[in-house]
Amino acid sequence: MTPLLELSPAPGELVRFQVPGADEAPSAVSPAPLSYVQENHVRRLLANRAAGRAQSAWVGIMYDVPGRLDTDAMAAALNRWVLRHPTLLTWFSLQEGEDGGEIVRRVVDPSAVAVEAASLGPYDSPDAIRDWLLELFDTGTDPLNWPPFVVGSVVRDDVSTVYYAVDHCHSDGLSALLVFSELRALYEAEVAGTVAELPPAGSYVDFCALERERSALLTADSPEVHRWLEFFRAGPPPTFPLDLGTEPGATYPKLSLSVDLLDAAETDAFAKVCRTHGAGFSAGVLGALGISGYELGGHRTYRALSVVHTRDEPRWLLSQGWFINLVPVQFPVAPAGTEATAGTETTAGTEATLADTEPTLADILAGARAAFARARELAGVSPVRVAELVPGLAVQPGAGAVLPMVSYIDLRHAPGSKDWAEANCHGLAGPGTSTDVPIWVNRLWDRTYVKVTYPDTAAARENVPRFLERLRDVLREIARSGEYRVRATGD
Repeated sequence: MTPLLELSPAPGELVRFQVPGADEAPSAVSPAPLSYVQENHVRRLLANRAAGRAQSAWVGIMYDVPGRLDTDAMAAALNRWVLRHPTLLTWFSLQEGEDGGEIVRRVVDPSAVAVEAASLGPYDSPDAIRDWLLELFDTGTDPLNWPPFVVGSVVRDDVSTVYYAVDHCHSDGLSALLVFSELRALYEAEVAGTVAELPPAGSYVDFCALERERSALLTADSPEVHRWLEFFRAGPPPTFPLDLGTEPGATYPKLSLSVDLLDAAETDAFAKVCRTHGAGFSAGVLGALGISGYELGGHRTYRALSVVHTRDEPRWLLSQGWFINLVPVQFPVAPAGTEATAGTETTAGTEATLADTEPTLADILAGARAAFARARELAGVSPVRVAELVPGLAVQPGAGAVLPMVSYIDLRHAPGSKDWAEANCHGLAGPGTSTDVPIWVNRLWDRTYVKVTYPDTAAARENVPRFLERLRDVLREIARSGEYRVRATGD
């Protein structure tokens, strides 16, 4: 996950892959609804545009191809790949009306997909290439236009680089990384004059319709809705545990930071400790986050929105789409009576409590394991749907805001992941604004690292790195010793 503004691409010939006449491609309104996360994303984009706030609403990836890229073969590979994933044939339009109007899906006829390569000539300046990519990604990935994706390349004789970005409506982080294995296979087959045999992939458009059908069965009296309400009523809204120096309603330029947490051996050792206590790696990470928040901020209860995938059927495993949901996770980290210099939340609504003694690692992991397992049961219940059913319930601080969340993913399971390092494969992130700190913890073959974005304030520039350093220390101590002594707040 590399910030696009930090790239320094080597010189080469710039090539853009595009669909001539795409803006005139005929389309028809689809009966398939948007998923909840899609609709929320489009409305957030519209709110930010109306307020004049910058937002890079795309998901991107880059990777290298040995030698000089065969641009005709890549164009043919892109044709096949786009037709493989129906969500990429769709875009959205806003129909004026009450409550912000209705957003509808439109579908382009597959015959409109005719990707061609267009050379823009040689570029000698890394800054010029980076600026071109940023403009291409920001202007070419609009969910209200088709196509919602862009592809560019820097072609060189020794090694070429492919860049891809798509509006977030059609992709999540895993989907973006799937582009590498699929597009590479299709390209290599075109060059060789063969046909790539890819496993079948389901349509995210079908998933969206299925999600809405299931969600329509929920009512305000459904147990799943009550579970969400218990979480919202049990404490303050989830947020970063340390002061960010932000003002209510304000937005700030977005900064990013990556920190290596564990090397491969430490990661294996940490996973073994978690298994010893009956917990998975995800619960272990949540437990370490809870410990860090207590030690530095005095938060006796860990409260967060955790990302879970919704690829709950084999047909979705290789699909392009936004297959995630947020679920509420809450568990105690220290006894309710423990003195703390910050944090006043209670453990009301949690499934477990801690005795009035010094908490052990086993206690915390047990609470994290139970809380995450219970939260995972709500993977199919969008908080946006809950807000529809409960008048007056606000799940976002503002129409243009991003909910703070915590994500963990074991990227070793992604196809082609062993080749990422050699191919210089990276996820890409754009600039924008920030109000809180979303957290991504990713496990690779050689390490586990954390990536965050945060608002550019003096307090955040001090407290976010400090928190990540403590998180790293907690994880390494657990991996090294198999235990952890929770320190008093401020130690």
